[in-house]
Amino acid sequence: MPPSLPGFSWPPRDTDRNRFLCRVQVVVYALVAAYFLVFALVSGAFVPWAIFTVAFAATLVVGVALLLMRAQRRATADPSVPLER
Repeated sequence: MPPSLPGFSWPPRDTDRNRFLCRVQVVVYALVAAYFLVFALVSGAFVPWAIFTVAFAATLVVGVALLLMRAQRRATADPSVPLER
């Protein structure tokens, strides 16, 4: 396995703090994406579309991180039970 960067891991470690922060990020990024989507639809300008795209991508990335942390938690809870697909 190649060495990882110090202080950075993907998927994030499954801790209470990381789960809380990821949940807060999903809500904030989703609200920002929704706001700028409405703003972009009303104005038709490029900058709101760009901000919406970045916020939507960030929402998806953090959502995937939450799913990966859940998979880690299930895998460590009972190693004899295979993960559901």
